Amino acid sequence: MLSGRIWYALLASMLLISMAIFAWTNPSYEKAFEAKWHYFLGEYDKAYDLAKEAYDLDRYNRMAFTIMTQTDVARKYLDYIEEGQRYLNIIEKIADHPPISEADKIRIKMICEVMMGRYAMLKPTKLTDKKLIDEARAMYERFKTIYDSIFKQK
Repeated sequence: MLSGRIWYALLASMLLISMAIFAWTNPSYEKAFEAKWHYFLGEYDKAYDLAKEAYDLDRYNRMAFTIMTQTDVARKYLDYIEEGQRYLNIIEKIADHPPISEADKIRIKMICEVMMGRYAMLKPTKLTDKKLIDEARAMYERFKTIYDSIFKQK
């Protein structure tokens, strides 16, 4: 006769195995696992699309919902970084043709204020890629430095 501990260990093992089989054979969870893989590779658009498909198949798939949410946060950070780079290129073009007119100073001021304000609206989670958080912070610091160097002189 099996002892109580062995019986519970076997039962728990069987339960875990059946859960794993369910997760790997269920189309919703298959897509969620694939979405998670793409998320960790930094392919946020692909991850979001797959997680949304998984969530649409099964509204109780918490993994798909979490990946969708996390991917949305990561994409906001990525959009901020990409937009910041475009604005820095604009500022650089303005700075390459001195003297900087008053209209260009106002334009730079507005760009900096927009980017600093957008950074304040970014809300990371515990699962947000640290690299994205660091890049966004560095981008914010660049705009703050530009803003301070031009408008804190007076």
